[in-house]
Amino acid sequence: MNHTLELDEIKNKQAIEQINKLLAEKNNEKALVVVNSLLDKDPSNEQAWLYLGIVNRRIGKLDEAINSFETATDLNNTLIEAWGLLTITYMDKGELKKAEEVMKIATELNPLDEKIQFYRDNLIRVYEKFGPFF
Repeated sequence: MNHTLELDEIKNKQAIEQINKLLAEKNNEKALVVVNSLLDKDPSNEQAWLYLGIVNRRIGKLDEAINSFETATDLNNTLIEAWGLLTITYMDKGELKKAEEVMKIATELNPLDEKIQFYRDNLIRVYEKFGPFF
């Protein structure tokens, strides 16, 4: 049984690497297929939820992206990238109050994380000044 767990972990790592490659190539459709198959096998994979959010955000499905990022942060509240992308996606929708709320929650849950502190102090301000930057 232990051998099966190791094999699944290797497959998950390979899937994550494949998703990263597909995202870098802007192949959103294929990335979506791989992410969904990963989530079918393991719905508790916070990294897969993060990637699902990224793909949905790229194809303009902002509400789905928000749901995915929220699921990722629910599964792992130290997933800094998910907090940042959740904030930015709310900004994409013009929901400044929600974006500020997300940063407040992220900071409360990760009080010692310097990156979250940086995001809280700069993410929204920079977005408002320069627009979307990823």
